[in-house]
Amino acid sequence: MLTQKGALTLSELSSQGDVWKQVIQTVDKEQQKIVPWFMKEGFTAVVFTGAGSSLNVARVCRRFFSDFTGVTSGCFPPSEIFAGLRLPFEDRRKTLVVLFSRSGATSEIIWALQKLRPYPGVKTLLITPATDSPAASLADMTLLIPSAKEESHTTTRAYTSSILAFKYLVSFLMKNANLYKEIRTLPDLFKVKQFQREIQRVTSTKPTSAIICGNGINYGHAMEAANIISKIAVIPAVADYVSQMRHGIAAQCTPNTLAIMLVSDTMKKEEAEVLGELASIRCHRLVICEQADNKIGSADFVFELKSKLSEYTRDLLMIPILHELGFYMSVQKGVNADKPKGVPFSVTFKEPYFAGK
Repeated sequence: MLTQKGALTLSELSSQGDVWKQVIQTVDKEQQKIVPWFMKEGFTAVVFTGAGSSLNVARVCRRFFSDFTGVTSGCFPPSEIFAGLRLPFEDRRKTLVVLFSRSGATSEIIWALQKLRPYPGVKTLLITPATDSPAASLADMTLLIPSAKEESHTTTRAYTSSILAFKYLVSFLMKNANLYKEIRTLPDLFKVKQFQREIQRVTSTKPTSAIICGNGINYGHAMEAANIISKIAVIPAVADYVSQMRHGIAAQCTPNTLAIMLVSDTMKKEEAEVLGELASIRCHRLVICEQADNKIGSADFVFELKSKLSEYTRDLLMIPILHELGFYMSVQKGVNADKPKGVPFSVTFKEPYFAGK
């Protein structure tokens, strides 16, 4: 079956370690022009945007950037940038808008770039695997990562590689030697196959719904996991902060729900408490963590990374596990992950849908 349905998606998600090595080499070269440009511009605020999976890339990178630099930042869908009467951020400040796009041809990204061009205090940086795209021709600066280009409709390596490229670029901007060293170890730590048997054991439970939760930098990843699972496994999947589950989303859990928790260092104690509360619902509980203690280890399924990396870099080792989980769930449902029903490779519109307002 794997040589037919979903073979391309499986190949692309399995190749992420090798692709990450190439992305690192690309950024090593490209940072030589981007870092001086960034310093010369003297940005006092940074805004992140992207559409679809790239919006989740933007969410992760915004949180990472704010925590690491202390620079004011925001994250908005591109429609919030191009469709409003005014920009959703203070354009009188020297602002960098970082745009992520897998195809470089998504209508909303192109329209956002066009909307931003007349503002002298706003500059744009596009990060994309698409080397020749309409978006690239509109951006003030580009970071092109062609090794992450995909053919499958399901986003896997383009997602992780875009985040990797940005984090690695920040290590140069901040002259952060520890971040630099940790990121360079990631390709060798990519060992998603070691979890394959356990992933197949999870999918054998045949969940009918999924809830994915994470705090801090992991929240954007939870959103992406819900997106992937709902798209290729065709089951309802939602995401939330762990701290917010008590406010209502936990009520959706049933014995046939797969509850996935991305465990952090910062809020591990609270995450363990919520995990214990989920036990009373008797749903299937899966955790992905650096190393389990007694409370975290009480989950039905426990994936330990044992990477010895900080939570701000090891998060990229969590996502391929979720990619492979979604893939095998699609196999369980008989869905072709390469071309999930009703999902285009790139979303385009003939004209801005705010026209005439």
